[in-house]
Amino acid sequence: MSLKIETVFISISARNFAAQTAWWTTLLDRKHDRKPMPSCREWDLAKGVLFQVLDQPDGPSTAVSLRLKKLDKQVRRLRKAGVRVPEPAPVTGFKSLRWAAFNDPEGNPVNLLEGK
Repeated sequence: MSLKIETVFISISARNFAAQTAWWTTLLDRKHDRKPMPSCREWDLAKGVLFQVLDQPDGPSTAVSLRLKKLDKQVRRLRKAGVRVPEPAPVTGFKSLRWAAFNDPEGNPVNLLEGK
């Protein structure tokens, strides 16, 4: 019997919990969905996919990749909000996949993807 995954949690540790929560609120363009505990803010990204910012100053960093539609529009929105995002570029080996790779304020890699 194979492992059946019901929910995927993507968690990022934060040295500055308030600043990370605010930054991800800007990136996701909405407030978190839940505060399951005082040290966690949680967003529903898609059915069965939850994203968390955790107040763990010594925790490991995590890379986050988000596939979305209208990448150029989102890059413009983020830049207007003060987030430093590079120009989207083609991903080698893929027909239509483009990405913008950057870091959050604490150095965690963030990749925004569009296409296949």
